[in-house]
Amino acid sequence: MIVEYAGGSKFVARHRGLEVVSDQPVEKGGENAGMTPPELFIVALGACVGVYVVRFAERHDIPLEGLTVEADYETAEDPRRIGSIKVKVKLPQPPPEKYREALLRSARQCMVHNTITHCPQVDISLE
Repeated sequence: MIVEYAGGSKFVARHRGLEVVSDQPVEKGGENAGMTPPELFIVALGACVGVYVVRFAERHDIPLEGLTVEADYETAEDPRRIGSIKVKVKLPQPPPEKYREALLRSARQCMVHNTITHCPQVDISLE
């Protein structure tokens, strides 16, 4: 995966022939050409949870049309970071009670959630 500087506050990530643009809002010196890196991080979590919910729901014939995943976060300081995240899975109709806990367990097994809850070692180098 390559992330290239594209001027101002903008970066373009390229991987598998796809592109994602990251930028800052105008009031923070950007052009608002894309979501900020923290927003993309939260999007990744929401999409990942969604994939796991869909896979579970398909196995158990739970209707999916209209499914949404709402993800929001609050920041914290010292150091500046995402301090809390709330993810709400909204199905078009409530799942059968017998599947409710299993569906939540499945959602919590997504790779991004597991990465957040089991912090990876991150090595940043300068070349």
